[in-house]
Amino acid sequence: MNHLAALEQTGHRFVISDLTRTECLVPVFGPGNGQRLSDFFRFFHGANLRTISLTAAMHIRAGAIRGGHTYPAIPPAQPRRYGLADALHLAAAIESGCDVFLTNDNQLANFQDITVEELP
Repeated sequence: MNHLAALEQTGHRFVISDLTRTECLVPVFGPGNGQRLSDFFRFFHGANLRTISLTAAMHIRAGAIRGGHTYPAIPPAQPRRYGLADALHLAAAIESGCDVFLTNDNQLANFQDITVEELP
């Protein structure tokens, strides 16, 4: 969250889908994560965050991403297609007009249709 807070302090705005929110919450719902859960909810309700619902256009774009893009696999394996959730995340960012896609998934780093920044 420190990196996101730094971006927010410099005026960046964020877009998140309900799907992304769900994935972010999974690890913080465990025991002993009360403060972390509180931090996530504070971020999710921040003034610089817009929550979007997935649209038909986003689903179509996700299909195109899955059908037309791959990421490198560990050799000697063949390149792999993006999973449905990853394709939906990327499609939502593109269709929402985002300039940068923030992720903690290094498999998305080679995606060319939007600038991908891996979170520290």
